[in-house]
Formats: sequence, structure tokens, C-alpha cells
Amino acid sequence: MAASNTNVIRVRLYFDYPPPSVSDCRMCWVLVDLNKCRVVADIASVIREKFDFSRRSILSLFIEDCYLSHTESVYVVRDNDSIRCVTHTHTRLARHVFIQSDPRLALDLR
Repeated sequence: MAASNTNVIRVRLYFDYPPPSVSDCRMCWVLVDLNKCRVVADIASVIREKFDFSRRSILSLFIEDCYLSHTESVYVVRDNDSIRCVTHTHTRLARHVFIQSDPRLALDLR
């Protein structure tokens, strides 16, 4: 039965790597309650909780290869959108930012 509440959207999630709670699946559907989510960061929190990502994990969300800023309104996401979820840890992200600041440092860190 379809959701009758107009404040709920259904989105397809694509994970680069299977999430902890569903280790054999990289795609799934999830319902997002727009009454509980105001910004994209709230959607990331719902995904983090539902799929058992650690609090130290940073989720970056993309629609059609375009980054969704965590501060953007939730209304940028529409019903039946496909969201790609990329997981970073603080260490991996810090290393990436460090290398981006000076690519010559990448050789020293390998």
C-alpha cells in the first residue's frame, strides 16, 4: 500500500560499500518523514541510525553525482530520488583534506 501521508518521501539509497546492518546489500528503499527532517543532515542522521553506521562515520550524500550540502533544505530531495551514500571516517577524511591542500604530500603518506 502506498504511503498516504504527503509529508513522507520514498528514496532509493545506493551505498558504495554495504552498510553494517545489511552487509550483503548495497541498494535499498527508505521512507523519509519530512516532518522530522529539516535539512539534508537530518536525512544523513536517519540513514546513520537505520543502517547502524558509527557516530564517527561521516556520510556524504549525492543526487546525480551532485553533492548535497548538509545545511541544504530537505526539500532538495524529492520522492523517488536516488541518493548515493559515501562513507568516510574522520581519519580517512582528514588525510584526504590534507593531501588536497598540497598534493605533493601524498607521496610522503603512502
